[in-house]
Amino acid sequence: MLTQIMNRSLFKNWKKSLGLFFLAVSPLLITSCLDDDDTDYYDGPVAYVAYYHGSPETGSVSIYADGRVYNTNNFEYTDYFNYGRYFTGERTLSFKNRNAANSLLDTTVTLTENQAYSFFFIDAAEDDDSDMGTLIAEDNWNEPNEGNAMIRLVHLSPDAPEVNLTINDSETPLFSNGAYMDVTDFEEIPAEMSNFSLTDANSGEVLLTADDLNLRSQRVYTVVVRGYMDSSETNKGLSLQVIRNYPNY
Repeated sequence: MLTQIMNRSLFKNWKKSLGLFFLAVSPLLITSCLDDDDTDYYDGPVAYVAYYHGSPETGSVSIYADGRVYNTNNFEYTDYFNYGRYFTGERTLSFKNRNAANSLLDTTVTLTENQAYSFFFIDAAEDDDSDMGTLIAEDNWNEPNEGNAMIRLVHLSPDAPEVNLTINDSETPLFSNGAYMDVTDFEEIPAEMSNFSLTDANSGEVLLTADDLNLRSQRVYTVVVRGYMDSSETNKGLSLQVIRNYPNY
């Protein structure tokens, strides 16, 4: 499920800031993202890719882009890698357990110039031969007004029901009937200290609350529903996680 329309001026500024950031970091990071070229500087068309590890049953993952490793550090459940630059066109991505030779998942994607993407790692479906799945979203947003932020909801809990997300004392959910693997559009809300309530969309039962979240002005966030409702392991239980997509500071 793809999100909608990013404001062009915001994206220009965002792209410029990303470019300056990548010029400042090590050549290893640049060449591992721009995986076709051994040079440290590249001024051609690029896409932007972020990763979120939302698969409780998958261990630490190494990411490969066209055969070249992307991450040199561990990437584990609940971790987030902010946007990295990738060559456009058809890319082959592989995901492996850390230091393993066999792939959990191989996939081919087509990346468009100036487009941002999020790859959400999920548990493999029961009828899937792969050991892991991915949910891919195009990340587009309108520029938040001063004093506002943008958020979206991503449902990554395999055994949770359809959910509603309500903010503060509103009687109307901001997001309704979100099912597993749904990715909503970004919505604009006041940037303030906020309380989230996640409820069963059918019964109204409160599943989770998250209080005193400091949403900052003109920031863009993703709220992830992760883990299992039925889990004896605390770190794999149903929970909410807030990720800042832009800017990442």
